Amino acid sequence: MKALVLLSGCGVFDGSEIHESVSTLICLCKNSIEYECISPNIDMHHVLNHINGDEINEKRNVLIESSRISRGKITDLSIIDHEKFECLIIPGGFGVAKNLSSWALKEVDCTIHPDVKKLILHFFDLKKPILSLCVSPTIVAKSLLNKAKDLKLTIGSTQHASEYNISEFQTALKQMDVNTINCSIKEVCVDKKNRVISAPCYMMEANIDEVFENISLAIIELKKLLQKNPLM
Repeated sequence: MKALVLLSGCGVFDGSEIHESVSTLICLCKNSIEYECISPNIDMHHVLNHINGDEINEKRNVLIESSRISRGKITDLSIIDHEKFECLIIPGGFGVAKNLSSWALKEVDCTIHPDVKKLILHFFDLKKPILSLCVSPTIVAKSLLNKAKDLKLTIGSTQHASEYNISEFQTALKQMDVNTINCSIKEVCVDKKNRVISAPCYMMEANIDEVFENISLAIIELKKLLQKNPLM
């Protein structure tokens, strides 16, 4: 079994969420699932100072920044051979909404980077499982609009503490024909019909160990889907 892990930079506010990304790689290893990290070779939307949130007047490349997480071992999304992989995983972080898409600016009316959308559709069309973490269900939903039927995703829970307005996110997802499922940091959403798993991670108020356990649970569910994959 081999997974593709799609990264969107390095750092929660302008790239991939580092805790979620590293936890994903650890959990894949612990479940004997090989992986390869990929990222689009494009400029970041902007660069932020993670201490105070101020914008930094410089340009950085999403692929190069993502390589910080993968210790240099990363492939340009535009040249990846999709056929070699059985599943796709997308960690969260604002890079999903700024670099992989324009969600941060346009929400439901956003566009998805063409290679990212092509990637998501490849796995969906071939019934290969997709694991979407944190805020990344937004781009999965947008990419699968008018494709998936009765798509179920979680973006967190309105019944538990969060620094984000979960209700607003759920409303946006519903506008894209998604059945939103309330999931706490101890739960994941498994859509067996569409072979899509989602986990809230840092969309909820959580400690790093809780995020790790949430991703661990999601990877276990992913492995179950992989073992039932008729293509394998």
